Amino acid sequence: MSTIAPDSLQSSKPPLAPLPFETNQPATIRLYPLSNYTFGVKETQPEEDPSVAARLKRLEEHYVHHGMRRTCEGILVCHEHNHPHILMLQIANAFFKLPGDYLKPEDDEVEGFKKRLDERLAPVGSLGDGQTEGDWDVGDCLAQWWRPNFETFMYPFVPAHVTRPKECKKLYVIKLPQSKVLSVPKNMKLLAVPLFELYDNSQRYGPQLSAIPHLLSRYNFEFVDEAGNVVAQTPCGRNADAPQTKVLAGDDVNMKEEDNE
Repeated sequence: MSTIAPDSLQSSKPPLAPLPFETNQPATIRLYPLSNYTFGVKETQPEEDPSVAARLKRLEEHYVHHGMRRTCEGILVCHEHNHPHILMLQIANAFFKLPGDYLKPEDDEVEGFKKRLDERLAPVGSLGDGQTEGDWDVGDCLAQWWRPNFETFMYPFVPAHVTRPKECKKLYVIKLPQSKVLSVPKNMKLLAVPLFELYDNSQRYGPQLSAIPHLLSRYNFEFVDEAGNVVAQTPCGRNADAPQTKVLAGDDVNMKEEDNE
């Protein structure tokens, strides 16, 4: 098996073809290059809670009035050097999170999720010309994380002694189109983080984000260049350049300088 698309293979000695290994083949997702997307900034979106304690207190109030809180976050995937990259937000130069947020009690799950994605990443003004509200292709739900109590810990299962979890967070894969304009609030940064940076790196990214490579392993990928040609396929790319995390938008000058070195 070759990871290079057949029409891109240039070697005079093609690799040996093993017996078919395609039964129950996973779904294929087409990934477009990072350079296809335009990134900008928009007005600051201050955090609703000044501290972790205040955030948990608000969760408790929500539970009293509306029951379990529903949260949806999106895994947006593109590629750089034929390696999958995840678009995620960084807050206060330290805290990483996926785009999305908790849903309002009256909102439908998918439509409410699209509204939250618009709040975080939809452009404003002239940058938004040609784009409509809720223009997101929400794919499979890849994971559910449960908060059993009014505390920071979440688990990928409901503990046996818990009958009334306080929050359920779903992670959805978002299939990006060939091109799109995205804008990030001024007080946040939008990063493109390669999968290998997330893998087994819960110390930096936490258990939810570091699990993303495992979640995406269910898919095959087709890597498309700027001209729309499939240049590589799962399981890996052919480009020898090492991918790195990139700051796409935000005001952290120091991090941008490091990225350009």
